Amino acid sequence: MRTLPDSRSRSRLWLVASLVALLALVAAACGDDEAETSDAPAEPAAAEPSDSEEAPELETTEAPDEPEPDEPATTEAPEPETTEAPDEPDPVETEEPAAPSGEPVRIGILFSNSGPAGVFGPPTANIAEFIEEDINAAGGINGRPVETFLADDATDPAVGRQAMEQLIDGHNVDVVLGTHSSATRQAAKPLAEDADVLYIYAALYEGGECSSVMFNTGEVPSQQLAPVIPWMMEQTGGQRWFLLGNDYVWPRRSFELARQYIEAAGGEVVGEEYVPLGTQDFSSVAQIIAGSGADLIFPALVGGDAIAFETQAVDFGIGQDAIPRLANIYEENVLGAMGPAVTAGMRVTLGYFKEVDSALNSEFVSRYFEHFGADAPPHMTFSSHIYDAALLYAAAANTAGTTDTAAVAAAMEGLSLTTPTGDIAITGSRHLAQPIYVAEIQADGSQAIVQSFPSVEPDETCDPA
Repeated sequence: MRTLPDSRSRSRLWLVASLVALLALVAAACGDDEAETSDAPAEPAAAEPSDSEEAPELETTEAPDEPEPDEPATTEAPEPETTEAPDEPDPVETEEPAAPSGEPVRIGILFSNSGPAGVFGPPTANIAEFIEEDINAAGGINGRPVETFLADDATDPAVGRQAMEQLIDGHNVDVVLGTHSSATRQAAKPLAEDADVLYIYAALYEGGECSSVMFNTGEVPSQQLAPVIPWMMEQTGGQRWFLLGNDYVWPRRSFELARQYIEAAGGEVVGEEYVPLGTQDFSSVAQIIAGSGADLIFPALVGGDAIAFETQAVDFGIGQDAIPRLANIYEENVLGAMGPAVTAGMRVTLGYFKEVDSALNSEFVSRYFEHFGADAPPHMTFSSHIYDAALLYAAAANTAGTTDTAAVAAAMEGLSLTTPTGDIAITGSRHLAQPIYVAEIQADGSQAIVQSFPSVEPDETCDPA
């Protein structure tokens, strides 16, 4: 680019020089006395400096040209900064969901807030607040806010059926999340089926449930017991089991399967007893256990019944110190009511403890106690499963783009999430693959997770078609 201007400059200079020389010759021919002056080499000298003029011309041309490489750099350097500066907030703005609006999606929660299992209720009622808050903060369900409706079954299946009816007919809920006894589930399920309302049963139970409107996200025996019973026998050296439970479907079916796991591990069942829900006097049962020769006890007692048995067992010489326990429903609120003098050393197998070691869970538990107070009833397996069930439902309904029961059920199949519980996934049996934890109760009453089994598949089948 700089070569072309230099050639034209030289041509113009030599043309001027030639014209000057021609004029000088004409003047000489005319005999003009002043031609001598013109003959002076001043003119050629004026032409010769044309070479010296080339240099400034080159400098003049090159001087502005030299910064040309720098100019793009000067322009480009700030441009990324100007572009990037406003771009940095864009991801945050994109991820910020719009506030939900319109008619709310109604989530019913059927739970035990009174009766023998009433001790499980307060954490679940607390978590209902987080269900609303967290789903709405994420944009709601299909852009609509969620609203929760709580109904207490009073640990009574007849009351539970009435509570389910109130949720469906009175509150017109889109889904029911349940954490209550299997007896209540059996009484309430037909109402959900008749109304075609999705029913997610989120409590640990005996397994075997299958319905077109149901999913079951609680622990089942093939998860809670199959991997843990052999581990317990290895840890304690015990082989002779006594099974004690409330007299209804969950303990009975659980013990039927537990017997298989015990015998497969080389142990034996030396006694099996059942008591009605609400039993407070365990003296006769305690005497039977004391004379059985058992060196391990598997109690499947609910809430207040568990508290009554364990506090009385010490007086009959069959406390934890004498015969180790493996419990599958002794969560932190029940254990706290028993007291550390009774519970120290017990092992409990569940799908969640607040001590789960993950950043997500630690943040969630901290938030729970900051919101509800340091003395709030601890977040535990039942409240954790209700929270997970709500997140699963919201994810499925958003995927389906509707709250229609059949569409949401189809979207639930194979759905997986990571929650404070851990990694969870709906299986083809409409049950939940989930982690199982074993906690040992410490001398001060705290829980320490001593064993974990990640992503345990439920040994269940279901074909609701």
